[in-house]
Amino acid sequence: MNRRVIFSLSVLLLMGLSLGAFAQQYSYDYEEMEMDVYFAELSKWQKREADANAAIAEEEAKIASLGAEEQAHDAEIANCWNKIYSMLGTDEAGYNDFVNQAKALESDLNGFVALSPENIYSRMDELEEYENRLAALRSDKRSLGPDGHAILQRVEALIEQAKEKASRAIPPSYTVVRGDYLWKIAGLSETYSDPYAWMRIYTANRDQIKDPDLIYPNQTFAIPRNTARNEHLVARGETLRSIASANGNAFSWQQLYQANRDVIGDDATKLYPHMVLRLP
Repeated sequence: MNRRVIFSLSVLLLMGLSLGAFAQQYSYDYEEMEMDVYFAELSKWQKREADANAAIAEEEAKIASLGAEEQAHDAEIANCWNKIYSMLGTDEAGYNDFVNQAKALESDLNGFVALSPENIYSRMDELEEYENRLAALRSDKRSLGPDGHAILQRVEALIEQAKEKASRAIPPSYTVVRGDYLWKIAGLSETYSDPYAWMRIYTANRDQIKDPDLIYPNQTFAIPRNTARNEHLVARGETLRSIASANGNAFSWQQLYQANRDVIGDDATKLYPHMVLRLP
């Protein structure tokens, strides 16, 4: 219901209540009423009716005037938007399409930020994709429009929120001291409390550890608690073929082997629990 209709109904309701209240103040005994009194009262009521009709006509004129003003304002708003579309090099449909893309990104990020810090940390590649989508939208001239600009500001805030949340799940690290070896480090309570997990430390820090038997004081190793989306933590009994199959046959076991040959070695059949493999 628009404001003109609301205004009209309000006026009529108030007038009706006023007349009703006025009428209740008077009760007539028409059998005892003199004719001249009757005509005098009738004249009063006719005048009141005429006054009421005049008031209604006046209010209707105001309503018509408001309607004309509203149409003029709507036309002015439409004209302003057309100028904005022209400056942005688009039209209404193109601008709305951009806004919908921005809203879709915002919706995706709201779901992403709701994840646990550990899940966000393990899916940082997704966050990078969101940043790329934001950059692409920012490069579009339509992003300068009021709606798109406001949404992208919120998107940027959500990305920062996701980064802050992921920072809480950054894997702890361990700094090597003299006399340490991977088996010993993995067995410590602050790491895995499991000496057999030495392979996880080794494969997660392959950029630093070229030979698992050779580590040095002051080296700092990541002690990951989760795997990223492009990683796989080997469980007992798994093979390269079973891992490839479990990942939807998107790649062959040979490709998996080549991507991890530096930690698997020359024998592709030798996999050990706690190995962290990269998924190509």
